[in-house]
Amino acid sequence: MDDILERLLTGEIVSGQALSEAMGVTRAAVWKQMEQLRAQGFVIESVGRQGYRLTACPDTLMAPVIRRGLETVWAGREIVYLRSVDSTNRYARELASRGAAEGTLVVADEQTAGRGRRGRGWISPAGEGVFMSLILRPQAHPSQVAGLSLQAALATARAIANVTGLDARIKWPNDIVCGGKKVCGMLLEMNADEQSVHDVVAGIGINVHQRDFPPEIAQTAASLDLLTGTSVNRAALVRAFLQEFETVSSMAQAGTLMDAYRERSATLAQRVQVIAPAEMFTGTALEVTDSGSLIVLDEQGQRREVLAADVSVRGLMGYA
Repeated sequence: MDDILERLLTGEIVSGQALSEAMGVTRAAVWKQMEQLRAQGFVIESVGRQGYRLTACPDTLMAPVIRRGLETVWAGREIVYLRSVDSTNRYARELASRGAAEGTLVVADEQTAGRGRRGRGWISPAGEGVFMSLILRPQAHPSQVAGLSLQAALATARAIANVTGLDARIKWPNDIVCGGKKVCGMLLEMNADEQSVHDVVAGIGINVHQRDFPPEIAQTAASLDLLTGTSVNRAALVRAFLQEFETVSSMAQAGTLMDAYRERSATLAQRVQVIAPAEMFTGTALEVTDSGSLIVLDEQGQRREVLAADVSVRGLMGYA
C-alpha cells in the first residue's frame, strides 16, 4: 500500500494499469488497495480511462505521508508505521537489537502500554497524539550520552514551535510545556556495556488532538489543538521533529547546543521543588550545566547539583 500511496502523493493521475505492472499484481488488487486507502480517509478520484488521483489526505502518520517533503540526511530515512503497538520504545529497541540503522523511526497511531519516566504510564489514545521512537547510535562512552535527552527536548520544542507557532519551552530536563501546560514527555533508553553504547532509543509522546485528560493530570496537561484552537497536522509535526533533530545534532557537534537549550528553558530563574528518593527541598533554578545537570540555589543559600536520573523537579508557580 505504501508504494501506491507514494505515487498518489505526487498529485498526478496514476494509471491503474501502470501500477499493476510496476507492482506485479492484478488490476483488481490495485483497486482493492485504493479502497483500503479510501476507508482510511484518503480522497481518491477515479479519472475516466486515465487512472486515480489523490485530492485530499487525512491526518495520518503513514510513512509515505511523513516522508513527503522530508529533507534529512539520516533521521527518518527509514520509517516504520504501526496502527497499534504496546510501546514504540519496545518495538524500536527490538529493531535496534537486530541492526536497524541510526535514524530509523517507529511511529504509531496508538500505544496500549506506553511508558514515561520513572515507570509511569503514558496515555496514548488512538489517533490523538504522536507516539514515536527514534533509534540513535552515538559513538560515545555511556557516561557521555546524557546530552541526547537535551537534544531530543530541544528538537521537539523547536518542531512544535515551527508547526504551531506556540512558545514551546523545556521543563528540565525534557518535558515540553506551552503556556505552563505539559504537551510532551520523553523516555530515552540506552543499550550499552561498560565501554561503549550500542544504541539509544528516544521515545517521544506529544499530545495533539486530545480534548480530555484524566483527573490526575487535567490541571497540568494540554494538547496542541486545545492551545492553538486548530487541528494540528501530526505528520507535519513528525517531519519537523526529524529535521530539527538533525539540526540540533549539528549544534551539539558545533558546541552551541546548550545555549539554545537554555534559551528555551521554562525552569531557569524559577522557584522549584526538588523531589529525590532521600530528600526534598525548594530553591531557585540557577543554571543548566554543559553536562545537563541543574544547579539549584536552596533556601539555605547552598548551590545544589541535581541529576535528572535521580529526582523530579516541579515548579512552585504552575506546572513549569
